[in-house]
This record gives sequence, structure tokens and C-alpha cells, in this order.
Amino acid sequence: MGGITTDDKHRLALIDALRCFAAFWVVLYHMSEGNHIPTLLAAIPSWVKAAVFDAGHLGVPIFFVLSGIVMAATTFNVPMNRVNAANFVARRFVRLAPPYYAAVALGVSVIATKHMFGQSDIAIPSVTDILGHLLFLQGFLGINNIMTVFWTLCVEVQFYIAFALLLWLADQARGKQTFNARNLAIWTSALLALLWPTGLVQSIGWQGGFIGFWFSFMAGVLCAQALNGTAQSRSIAVGYCAVVLLIGVATNNTFAIAAGLTGVAFCFLVTKSATLGFVSSYPVQKIGLISYSLYLFHSPVTGSFMRVFRRFMPTSIASDLLATVLIIATCILFAAIAYVLFERPAIAWSRRIKFKRTDTAVPQPDVTSN
Repeated sequence: MGGITTDDKHRLALIDALRCFAAFWVVLYHMSEGNHIPTLLAAIPSWVKAAVFDAGHLGVPIFFVLSGIVMAATTFNVPMNRVNAANFVARRFVRLAPPYYAAVALGVSVIATKHMFGQSDIAIPSVTDILGHLLFLQGFLGINNIMTVFWTLCVEVQFYIAFALLLWLADQARGKQTFNARNLAIWTSALLALLWPTGLVQSIGWQGGFIGFWFSFMAGVLCAQALNGTAQSRSIAVGYCAVVLLIGVATNNTFAIAAGLTGVAFCFLVTKSATLGFVSSYPVQKIGLISYSLYLFHSPVTGSFMRVFRRFMPTSIASDLLATVLIIATCILFAAIAYVLFERPAIAWSRRIKFKRTDTAVPQPDVTSN
């Protein structure tokens, strides 16, 4: 791999900062959804509760846009023949699976433990349920997610397969115009993806299908194309994300609003030189690094912590504030441990799956840590 430039480091710092924000937002959402801090939430202004806590599920479209950015940047100069297409999907599977499998095991353990004490009305997952999860097929098979966040992993895997197929089809137009053909395929796919957030098309093809969220991934892909610095690519990316944002506003689709805002913000912030201040700070970058584990494990960690906490501390504004601080600290600590045990080895294993590059390919910085 080639060396990473100052601009590359700046872009990676921005991506990790947005990951940090998205993961924290989802954590706060589940603190509210799980009714873990009711007195505190009742005491704060309703608009603060709505924006900071209740809207935290919108961390998901942020993750989807960032995923598109990372995947497109990773494959920009990779000729997508059959081998590389298969290797691309394999790299992503190996990267995602070990931490996810550990989260599945934890989720099953928590449900089984709650059953032992008669504290759960959720059925213990069957062998079929677990296998469906391990293959990222629970959405397709109609299996209830062991943890609510797992549905996004099913969609992510479909993104990767569809993106590899899209690039493979485009790269069949071999010759000097290969990357123009790839641009045409990406732009056409991105435009067609807008049929779903506008409501012009309702069908998602199959149960648990990705197509309704494809526009958010493609927004990220176009943002990644803007990284080459041309005015055309930047204008296309900003224009597309602005259209997504306007569609979201017009249809009251908060998912589209969040995706559009993320794309527009990335395109403008990534052109800034120097640093982004707090965004580039050590804590933000480190939490961004472990954001995948934070996303996967925060729900059972939060629930288990609060069951113990409430045995000693009844709800009040003070205890809820303390619980909020302790939950966040505990989730970060657990995520850091999970990163070391599961994520870091998975990243190393995924990087062993190499792309076969052409002699003219320009090495790109590795941005696949998440």
C-alpha cells in the first residue's frame, strides 16, 4: 500500500468522528427507548429529548452513508473482475463477522439468563434462528433479531454484494473507458435509488431487502468520488445529497434527511485543510475506531448494567444522570475490550484477502477499519 498523505489522514479523521457521533446517538436512543432514565428524560425540555435521545436511531443512515464512502474509496482503483468482486465481499464478511458473532452469542446468553430468572417473555433463539443470524439472513427469513441493531448488518451485507456486482458489470466494458463506464453505472444506480425515498416505488423486492436504503449507500459512494477533487464529482455529490435531503423534507422521511445532511456535511468538511479541532481529538478518534463494537454491544451492556444499577439506586434525576455517565463509560470500556478481542483480529484477517491490481492502479490508503 502507498503512504497516507495529510489529506488522507484528514479524511479518515472526519470519517471516524462521524462514526463516533453516530454510535453515541444510537446509544442515547436505546437509553430512552429502554426507559432506563425516565426521570431525567421527563425533566429535560421536550426538544432536547427529541433531538438528543429519541432521534438517535438516525445514527443508522449516517453509518450507511459512511459505509458507501469507505467501500467506494477502497475499490476506486481496483479492477472489479470476478476474483476481486468475490474478494471484496469476502473481505467485508470477514471484517464484520467475528465481532457480530460475538454479539450474537452475548445476545443469546442474555436472553437465556433472563429466562432462568423468569424475567423475559422473548423466546430463546432456536438453532435455526441462530444459523439465520450467522449467515446474515434473519431479515430475509423473517427471523426476529436477537438484538434490534442486527437488522442493519443484513442490509450492509446486501449493500456489499450489490456494489460488487454493480462494479463488476461496469468493468465488463473493458478498455480505456472502464472508469467512465463505472461512473455511468454508479450515477444511474444512484438516480434509480431515489425512486424509493420519493415513494414512487414501494416494493423492496424481498423480505428484508436492501433496496429501500440503497440511496443512502449511494450517497456515500458519490461523496467518495468527490475525494478526487474535481469540480464535477464534488458538484454531483453535493447535488445528489441535497436532493436526498429535500426529498426527506418533502416526504417527512427523517432517514433521508439524516442521510442527505451527512453527505452534504462530509463534502464540505472534507475540503477543509488543517484539522477539525475537537473532531480530530484523541477521544473522538478512538471512539470512532471502536464504533462498530460500541454499536453491536451497547444494547445488552446497557440493559444488564441497568438491571443491577436499579437494585441499589431508584430512579431520580440525580441517579439517572449518574446512570447515563456510567452507562456510557461501561459501553465504551466493553467496546474497547471487544475491539481488541474480536475487531482487531478481524481487520487483520480481512486484509490478508488481497485484490489483484493492474500495473496502472494507484495504491489507495486502507480505510477499511470499519
